[in-house]
Amino acid sequence: MGCCKSLVVVVTSHLSLSKLRRRSTSLTHAEITQLQIIFAGIPEHCRDTILSLPARQLLNLYQYHMMALYHGLQKEWKLSISCEQRVIKGLQALLPTDKDHYIFFNFYSVLSASFLALGALQQAVEGLHLALAILLKHTPVDYKTISIHYYHLANAYKALHNSRASAQCLSKAIETSRLRTDPRQTYIPILETDI
Repeated sequence: MGCCKSLVVVVTSHLSLSKLRRRSTSLTHAEITQLQIIFAGIPEHCRDTILSLPARQLLNLYQYHMMALYHGLQKEWKLSISCEQRVIKGLQALLPTDKDHYIFFNFYSVLSASFLALGALQQAVEGLHLALAILLKHTPVDYKTISIHYYHLANAYKALHNSRASAQCLSKAIETSRLRTDPRQTYIPILETDI
């Protein structure tokens, strides 16, 4: 026991918390809510793998992500990086054959933003590439998020004085943004001025 499988009813059917039968994991109301938040951020087709993880271990690791966000808000970049690396390492141990699962997307995004703020540009680029690869694999039609990540990658390359890679990423950001069906396409002219 102790797996997230017991929460499948809550996650997939969006039943109220009061209807959830507590399993042997003895999760608190706050922990169940935290798990719902975690699962809400994961596309439905990617949830089964995470549902099989031990709930307590997942929650413990996720707390480090929350601490990374807090340290980021405090501009404590090294602490943010340390916390996010701990989450990634812990989840990689739980998911040894699925190291590019969608759950890693936010972790790599925060990690790369922290590296960027710290001035560790090469590590930021590596993190952005990992996050982008995850997006392209699991949510290839999330054009808005993909475009934004290409844009961030373009800016990181620009800071590294790699104008060719920057221009390529900026072009990909524009290309991807044009695929959006969103009627507000004000984003594209902004990107085009950066080229």
